[in-house]
Amino acid sequence: MRKSEPPEPEAAARSVTIQDVARRAGVSTATVSRALALPERVTEATRAAVFSAIRETGYTPNAAARSLRAKSTKMVLVLLPGIGNSFFTPVLNALEEVFTEGGYGVLIGYTRQSRSRETHYARVIRAGQVDGVLVVTGNVPRDEEFVSVPDTVPVSLMFPEIPGTPQFSVFDVDNRGASAEAVRYLISQGHRRIAHIPGAEGGLEASERLGGYCDAMREAGLPVDPALIWRGASNFDFASGERAARNYFALDQKPTAVFAAADEIALGFMRALKNRGVGIPADVSVIGFDDTEYAVHYDPALTTMRQPRNEMGRLAATDLLRRMATGRDGTVPTLKVRLACELVVRESVRAVE
Repeated sequence: MRKSEPPEPEAAARSVTIQDVARRAGVSTATVSRALALPERVTEATRAAVFSAIRETGYTPNAAARSLRAKSTKMVLVLLPGIGNSFFTPVLNALEEVFTEGGYGVLIGYTRQSRSRETHYARVIRAGQVDGVLVVTGNVPRDEEFVSVPDTVPVSLMFPEIPGTPQFSVFDVDNRGASAEAVRYLISQGHRRIAHIPGAEGGLEASERLGGYCDAMREAGLPVDPALIWRGASNFDFASGERAARNYFALDQKPTAVFAAADEIALGFMRALKNRGVGIPADVSVIGFDDTEYAVHYDPALTTMRQPRNEMGRLAATDLLRRMATGRDGTVPTLKVRLACELVVRESVRAVE
């Protein structure tokens, strides 16, 4: 069943205040402040109510007013793997809005999965050129100098937690569970021979989504056939999907459905098949992951798992403002937030007998 679009944050003629958040959450303004600055000091239920109210109202703490530091660059470093993927557009829009409202400028850095670039940005951080760092990529930074940046510089991740880095806040989705849901949907439509196109090898997100695919197949009593796991993606991009199409054409017994680890992979795969006369979903059904802007405009429109990208961006930026404003002694509590994805049914999947 097609699910409805998520509600937009409240629009108001005036700025949203902490009092608005408190009223929405049913708590005092002091409790809201405590939940933001010292989340471990409030109950889990209260913390959930406060952060839900923040999401619903679009509230952003005024980091400039709350800052306790005499020395500050008022700059935040946002690290991306590159600029080409449409997944990042709403994330960056949300981050820029929150940081600007909080009185911070944004420095964008592209790692390009390069160790030398990771080292460069680690040195930028250690030199005190930014007050905080937000990493928006599923590829684990490999540089030890980056992973061991000083605790005095708050770092937040928008992807699965890097082992051994409890000092980083984490804002992510349930990649494994959402991927299993996507494959279960294909199974519910009668598909049994289902292929998977993972994302970039070595990425935490790609690994979790592959795990979800395997979970759903085994749960249904279906074999996990290595011939139907088409590795080799260089990234979550169109080109990786186009390359995966070679695996499809090389098989004598072709799958009836394909789960791609990202929308751009799915769309690149679909384009390559359509160029050779394969019908979608007449010959093969395809489901993606992300719900990027391209997904709804492609023909056929792509069935996919929607990530709450704007919400993740706002929560991650709000948390980083909280930690930058509270102090640089490395004692500010971090958050580990995992959001749910949503199945969006469109036209690229059909039922089979």
